[in-house]
Amino acid sequence: MRVFLLLFFGGIFSCPAQTLPWPEGEKLTYLIEWGIVHAAEGTFTATAEHGKEGVQRFDLYLRSRGPIEAFYPIRSRFVSLTQVKPWRSLEYRQDRSEGGNLRTRKTIPEYSVKLGRFWPGPGKPEENFDLPEGPCEDFGSMLYHLRYHPWKKGESIVWNILENKEPLFGRMTCTEIGEIELGDREPRRLIQLRCEPVGASRRHQGWLDLWMTDDERRLPLLAHLKFRYGTFQIHLIRGGGPGNDWMPDGEPIPVFSDTDHR
Repeated sequence: MRVFLLLFFGGIFSCPAQTLPWPEGEKLTYLIEWGIVHAAEGTFTATAEHGKEGVQRFDLYLRSRGPIEAFYPIRSRFVSLTQVKPWRSLEYRQDRSEGGNLRTRKTIPEYSVKLGRFWPGPGKPEENFDLPEGPCEDFGSMLYHLRYHPWKKGESIVWNILENKEPLFGRMTCTEIGEIELGDREPRRLIQLRCEPVGASRRHQGWLDLWMTDDERRLPLLAHLKFRYGTFQIHLIRGGGPGNDWMPDGEPIPVFSDTDHR
């Protein structure tokens, strides 16, 4: 039920100098639909990491809703510390509560010695693994990298992403930049991306299609995800402002995590 969360990626390239498309403290909330079911919501927050120049902190709070809340409640937090220049993951933490199961994990890549350090849980010994060449991503850094990269139509790149202690690989392709109609919305200028895993891993199969605004904010508005648990749609419902937040009946969709203690 990590939904759009555990996609697979990685690669070797540096971003040109540019401003970040998200403002300090930006908070975006997404509704995750599993068929006709409102299954979960995820709130992303981006801030500068205090005391670490050039480092962004990306927080995700994932919460179940609807029938999922009744039989598989989720209250999970994911934190990514990401260096902007060059773009690479510095630390990835998971504090997950899913269906009554509690898991705390941390991954730190040590680029100077090409070593990954993974802590599987409190009281458990550190596990080490070899890093692939070049910079690595984690889940949080990868999602924000999609917004930061200066996409061109037809461009395809491969990134590395660390899934706990397993380096994975994925290909991101910009399939369209132009006037695109999403559902019943008026056509507008968007960037369309297709993300797919590559390599030997059989646990990470499927695809992600993502649409984001082709403007200075690069707001992800909609995603379609197919992986082993089914097909999901992810809609931006708060934080984008007028014309960006999805309101199918003309009214804002309630955000249940507002009542959670975080």
